[in-house]
Amino acid sequence: MAIELEKYQDILDELGEHASEVLRASWGEAARVFSPRGLEAYLHGATGLKSLGRGTDLVLSFIQSAPAVTRELGEDAVSDLLAAAIKMYSKTSATVISLVFSSSPIAASRLGDPELFRGYLHLIDTLLAQAPRGVRPMLDHLGTLLGQLTLGGLRRWALWGAQAHKTDFNAQIRYFGLESPESLGVLQKERRGTLFIDVQRRIGMYLRALWGRDFFMRPTSGDFEQREGYRPYIEGYIIHLPDAYDDLDLPSGKIDGVELYRAACAHAAAHQMYTKEPLSAEALTPLQMTVIGTIEDARVEQLAINSFPGLAPL
Repeated sequence: MAIELEKYQDILDELGEHASEVLRASWGEAARVFSPRGLEAYLHGATGLKSLGRGTDLVLSFIQSAPAVTRELGEDAVSDLLAAAIKMYSKTSATVISLVFSSSPIAASRLGDPELFRGYLHLIDTLLAQAPRGVRPMLDHLGTLLGQLTLGGLRRWALWGAQAHKTDFNAQIRYFGLESPESLGVLQKERRGTLFIDVQRRIGMYLRALWGRDFFMRPTSGDFEQREGYRPYIEGYIIHLPDAYDDLDLPSGKIDGVELYRAACAHAAAHQMYTKEPLSAEALTPLQMTVIGTIEDARVEQLAINSFPGLAPL
């Protein structure tokens, strides 16, 4: 591993002694998660940041954080991260960009999807224009925020604060630092019942116990301006599920978000197990597609219940 890194001695020399030491410490994980092409992009990304002349911290935070982002979302997410950072270069300080890098593993882990991660980076860029003093305290509290909010909830919370305090820099710092009552009030309003990222592993084990195989699942975010998520759907053998489910209070009792995820996942998995050919919408009217889809839903659910009677209550 060390011998492989020595192939890039010119890059090590360009980075300087301190950054090279950090790179050596991070190389083991980087070599495990990056492809050979991704490793070269990783190294050239570090030297590109070095050439900006904005200090060493910027380079160090990228070197240390990029492997973790790749482990969660794939190496293309690091390219998105670098592109976003370069776009932010003229809008903010090196300290804030370093925080974007160092907090990116938290965002990658909590969001769990490359598209949502790109949406998160776009949100930061938007806030740099609308509430520049709020970005740093928000990044300092990112773990707390994404532990309670979906990307849509984070966006609504952040844009509310940006709009309310667009001319008051001190108020921006208090709001985005979770130090003001209104910040905590909007945060509470935007909290969701159950986040997909918190139950993904449990749901995956549940499906594996039923069908003896793994199913690929990804979160998807609803309309950022609304609280409603997208309906679950299957695309390319991947089950896409809302990034959060609220608990339902029904006359018959309360259904929590975990049960909703179990039902949605079991239904989607039944389609993957029992549908041999996907339905084609060609030459069918919307009404015909609705009727056929309803019948197909009932068919795969009945087949699943025949195999696993315990699924019937779901």
